[in-house]
Amino acid sequence: MGTSLAGQGERLSYVRDPSTSAAFDPCRILEDLHEDGAALAMLPWQSGLRMAASDHLILANASDSGRCLGALAASDRGTEHEPFLFLDGAYLAPAAPALLTLHRMLAFAMLRIAGSESVPSIIAACVQGPCYVGMLRRFGQQFSAAALFPALPEDVVTDLGMASLARRIVRVVRPGSRCDVVNGRFHAASLAYATGGHSSTETLVVLDLSRANDAAILEDARLLYRARLPRGTRHNTVTDLGEPPLQKQVLRDATAM
Repeated sequence: MGTSLAGQGERLSYVRDPSTSAAFDPCRILEDLHEDGAALAMLPWQSGLRMAASDHLILANASDSGRCLGALAASDRGTEHEPFLFLDGAYLAPAAPALLTLHRMLAFAMLRIAGSESVPSIIAACVQGPCYVGMLRRFGQQFSAAALFPALPEDVVTDLGMASLARRIVRVVRPGSRCDVVNGRFHAASLAYATGGHSSTETLVVLDLSRANDAAILEDARLLYRARLPRGTRHNTVTDLGEPPLQKQVLRDATAM
């Protein structure tokens, strides 16, 4: 388990193959996340205990109490043409600044994975609700030359390359499903499938950072990892995240004074 400090009263840690770690306790993590009420979950129908099956796990713990404020699980996947990092789940305690904590965990995951493997240049997730689409889109907007799927409603030109990439990813992560085309372009990949007898509709979000080189991707990830909310800004909650419009969020580097 590797650990690093990230300011804002949070300590971020990384676990590779959590199922093999004796220190990994998913029940304790879930208890912490739900201590103040229901945690925000990007995959609300999926049991958090399945985090152990992921390749990568990022935990955000309070520096003073050690309580878990956020968890991000991801797996290494790939299409016939490209590898990608698939987000299996993300959970945020009500006490955590949602947007900032998620972005820090994602950035930290990229930095730690890049330390021993290839730099993650394509990130994908299947989520419910526009707020989670917005959280991931805002993350992607912090990177230079990032391409995002789905397109914003006001986008006039369809990015056929991103549409094709989304189709390939769908075939891997949700076999038998397909991206819906609305008004001649992809608005979202709405995927209906049954889990545990309950039908759910998902939105596929894809961030393609491959148009930038590895050094630029990692530098942007470092800035996100070190970022903090401007002084006097209240914590982000799920109700703060609407779409559209989405602006590039201005976050100060935690090392700046």
